Amino acid sequence: MSTEHIESVYQVLDQSAMMLKEDLQVSYMEALIETGENLLDNKTVRILDGKPSKYTQDELEALYEQVDLSEIASNELRQAIQLSILRGMREDFVQANHQMTPDSIGSLMAYLVEVLAPPKSETPYHLLDLSIGTGNLTYTLFHFLNRDNRIIQLSGIDNDELLLSLAATSAALQDVTISLTLQDALSNLLIEPADTIVSDLPVGYYPLDEQAEKFETSFPTGHSFTHHLMIEQGMNYLKEGGFGFYLVPSNIFESEEAKDLLAFIQKVGHFQGMLTLPKELFKTEQSKKSILIVQKKGVGTQQAKEVLLATAPDFKNLSAMQDLIAEITQWKHNFLN
Repeated sequence: MSTEHIESVYQVLDQSAMMLKEDLQVSYMEALIETGENLLDNKTVRILDGKPSKYTQDELEALYEQVDLSEIASNELRQAIQLSILRGMREDFVQANHQMTPDSIGSLMAYLVEVLAPPKSETPYHLLDLSIGTGNLTYTLFHFLNRDNRIIQLSGIDNDELLLSLAATSAALQDVTISLTLQDALSNLLIEPADTIVSDLPVGYYPLDEQAEKFETSFPTGHSFTHHLMIEQGMNYLKEGGFGFYLVPSNIFESEEAKDLLAFIQKVGHFQGMLTLPKELFKTEQSKKSILIVQKKGVGTQQAKEVLLATAPDFKNLSAMQDLIAEITQWKHNFLN
């Protein structure tokens, strides 16, 4: 992978977005979508109501000529877009629930999917994200899994129009096909059941009590936890035997309400594991997250005789990470097969 390619594309995206941000008086994220669409439209700058100015138009066209996207690998484009979105999140002061899932976590989730729920060659494999945001987690998994004649079908749901537009622009630049839906993921979804669901779940209270009451994991009074409801919704849209991999608060099972969540998981599926992420990734103890692994019941599935409980090492320690993947592979052989 060429860091030079990633840097060159990032510089073009960032500089052009900043130009459009100033000229159009929009947010960085909106400007990033605009510049992405310009690049997709054969590097043609879109003019609307006389904007951007002729000077900015000329500057943008000169900047766009510095890169040839056809010569850059899809995953390199993803990483350049990721850097631009990270810049945009700082520039626009994006709220915590809209922050992008880091590559390191995405890569670990990709390894988990490969070990526990791998796609088969030449058989369509539906990967769904119920809170896709900018799409970086989903695209990280796609590039990891998309090989050996595998047919990976991607779907993503989100109720934030701006983030979904970024996900769509990012996919188009990477030449990745995905079905994106602007919708509340806790409403009725018109999507096919998924082989695997991966999501960096939004954390907090869900404001629509009437909708929450339709779920078994809702609270008897007051607002319910969005992340509890989303895990239940995931079970509704998984194929029998399918896996869900969710980024959740590490203390998810420490609350009084957690017993209902666990009871629901065990009723319709299996609680197969929880992988605690390195503490170095998080600023406070309260912000620590883990990867929850659940499986929907199906023919031949079983609750693991021993639940996978492990702590990931520092991601910079390659040898320790390899040991972890070997440990998970051995766990599957011993307790799931």
